[in-house]
Amino acid sequence: MMLHKHKTWRSKKYLAWVRTLPCAMTGRQPAGQAHHLIGIGHMGGMGMKAPDWAVMPLTAEAHGEMHRDPNLHPDQYEMIVRTLGRAIDEGVLS
Repeated sequence: MMLHKHKTWRSKKYLAWVRTLPCAMTGRQPAGQAHHLIGIGHMGGMGMKAPDWAVMPLTAEAHGEMHRDPNLHPDQYEMIVRTLGRAIDEGVLS
């Protein structure tokens, strides 16, 4: 049995919007960077990025911290859900 491989969703427009939001970790605005989900295991693979819907706004400092500290990885889910919720509320994703 073959498993269906999903196309990875990419959106420069969505990523640009995410970068304008306050940082999900510090609240500083604008965050300036869109961090893709990492370290969870089910998104992508070695050398592959998660889809663009699985991002959160982070400052450069917070982004570096997220990559250095695996203890922060479980928090990514909540940050991504909040980002997606705001996108839907503001009509960015429709």
